[in-house]
Amino acid sequence: MLPRLLLAMLLVALPSAASLPPTAAAQTPNTLVIDTTAEAESLDPALVAQASGFSVINSIFDNLVERDYSGALVPMLAESWSFPDTNTIEFKLRQGVTFHNGEPFNAASVKFSIDRLLDPNLNSPLRGGWPQSWQGVEIVDDFTVRFHFSAPEATIFDTLAQSAAMVPPVYYSSNSEDFLATNPVGTGPFKFVESVRDDHTTLAANPSYWGVDTYKGAPQVATVMFRPVPSAATRVADLLNGTADMIFDVAPDDIDTLRGRTSDGFQVVTGNSAKLQFVEFMPKKATDPLADRRVRQALNMAVDVDSIVNNLFKGLGRRQASPIMEGALGYDPSVSPYDYNLTYAKQLLADAGYPNGFNATMDLANSDDPAAADAVIGQLSQVGVKVQSRTFDVGTFNSNWSQDKSGDMRMARWGGLQDPAVFLNFTTVCGGFLADQFACDQDATNLAKQAAATFDLDARAPLYSQISRLLHDDPMGIYMSSVLSVYGVGPRVQGWRGPTGRDYLIPTNITLQ
Repeated sequence: MLPRLLLAMLLVALPSAASLPPTAAAQTPNTLVIDTTAEAESLDPALVAQASGFSVINSIFDNLVERDYSGALVPMLAESWSFPDTNTIEFKLRQGVTFHNGEPFNAASVKFSIDRLLDPNLNSPLRGGWPQSWQGVEIVDDFTVRFHFSAPEATIFDTLAQSAAMVPPVYYSSNSEDFLATNPVGTGPFKFVESVRDDHTTLAANPSYWGVDTYKGAPQVATVMFRPVPSAATRVADLLNGTADMIFDVAPDDIDTLRGRTSDGFQVVTGNSAKLQFVEFMPKKATDPLADRRVRQALNMAVDVDSIVNNLFKGLGRRQASPIMEGALGYDPSVSPYDYNLTYAKQLLADAGYPNGFNATMDLANSDDPAAADAVIGQLSQVGVKVQSRTFDVGTFNSNWSQDKSGDMRMARWGGLQDPAVFLNFTTVCGGFLADQFACDQDATNLAKQAAATFDLDARAPLYSQISRLLHDDPMGIYMSSVLSVYGVGPRVQGWRGPTGRDYLIPTNITLQ
């Protein structure tokens, strides 16, 4: 009963906006104010790996291909593509596009942007999702490039959509990284204006945006201000008093409060971002407890995820059995989540040589509500696993992850899982940039490589289904639940809808009353 008691205690401590006064602050006409959960790690698109930063980056920059509001892959700066041979993809690029500083977008921009992203000296956290079969970019002419691989590579499109913003070569090769981190230049619907650390980042509408006929559309407001506000209670207060027009990550306890204000024009909008909430295992050597499959299985059995979902998440999520979630390519509903079974968990730990448990650390980002992590830590103590939490700002949290400096575990969310390939490269594929060699699964790796070698979705799906079963039996983390993106929207905002397939927003198609 202790885990449920712990949850009850945590619920009492959660902040609520129920008593906030319905006052209205002065609002600037034609300026959209958005409270995010954290400061972007950087305004260099190659160095951003979390949702608050993605919202800013994807407003300033465009990719060759992207996922639209339905979650479908669509052409953006690449108009079309073809396959000259099985190991080559040829992209035809849009003509007449210019960067915000006046540089032309062309084939040289594509080669520079990708070569820069993959340069080990930049140490981009996004480099880890890039296919291992990658061989390079060839410039065919000013508006044609070819991507070369050592084997057929179907995962490249999802990689391009998530981690390949195009940047102007002259500007990015002429300035220091410190300067570029605070002075971004892209081709997107908004231009950078200013950024004050831990206060706001301001963008202005790009009046000559090339992509008005794409899913992004033309910006409808003159100015957008993104403000990092880590406190969920403060974000809701900002929304209700008119300081913010939209907010990220409405806390479960505040959803009913906002729904009770619909007559005043407030909305709760959910986006099906296919996010997985999980505790990732990060063993550093073969003798670490978490390098043992039995320990990883035991920890999945030691956590009452259903109780966490029902009490802390207010039912906004479903228990997951593997990293390949409902809605993703290859999802297999016959793979069942682990049962909550403390007796068997203790037996597995004893079989692995840890009858009294062990000590471990868990890293958290300060932008996330710690309640779920606290509940997991409390429940793991029931089987003798004593976990010390360590909280970092988002930039340090992600930097530690990309440099393999995280603790034994980390509380994480990963969104955009329609094609599991990028996630698997980061976490499970042996030899991947960030996949720990002591937590990777060789059988899953072999299947992932087979899936990457064909563009036939009907052929890829059953391979991912097999991977889901393998990664259930040999878990890379404690699989918790799917997580909905929950946005609060104020009465001035019109025309916006929650995205599918991602947990960030691009503030085009929004008008203000």
